[in-house]
Amino acid sequence: MSRPPNEVVQWLKRTYARPTVDPEWLEGCYAWIRDELQLNPARDMPAIIENVNNQLLGSDFADSMVAGTGFPQGVPDAQEAFLEGPILVEVIGLMEIGHSAYSLLQVHEAREEYRKQAQLRNARGDEEERKPMPKYPRSMLQFQLSDGASVLTAVECKPLHEFELGETPLGCKVRAIQFTLLLPTPACFICGF
Repeated sequence: MSRPPNEVVQWLKRTYARPTVDPEWLEGCYAWIRDELQLNPARDMPAIIENVNNQLLGSDFADSMVAGTGFPQGVPDAQEAFLEGPILVEVIGLMEIGHSAYSLLQVHEAREEYRKQAQLRNARGDEEERKPMPKYPRSMLQFQLSDGASVLTAVECKPLHEFELGETPLGCKVRAIQFTLLLPTPACFICGF
């Protein structure tokens, strides 16, 4: 396998300082981009960087990041910690904690029924006006965040409107600037999934 161009490595270090991208994963990713997409670093560097970024944001951090380079040591076990970023984390769990399990179950069942009815309408070719899919109630979300090796539980202290139970896919990546095991509104945003 050939090594990825230095421009790609430096771009990753500047853009995602923590955790560190696994060099072996990056070599495999670059080889795939070069061979499958036939991109040449001499003329296609922006496309190569874009494809590496897309592959990284679509990857499982357990596979693509070097263990121990994300969250500082001791933070996952600490009662309280302040993290300076930026740090790229993967959302591996999302739960509404401000509403009862019963109300969430009712919405889940309503969404399942909506999906079944939509399949029946599509099978019949019915173009009947559709009601919107029921949404989960929104109060306060709890996140399971991973750097690929460790997992932190975080609770939003102000609503992060980019996240929605039932809509935000698990595995989405978040670039957090700073947080105290809570995610303040202006300090993070979805990068991709």
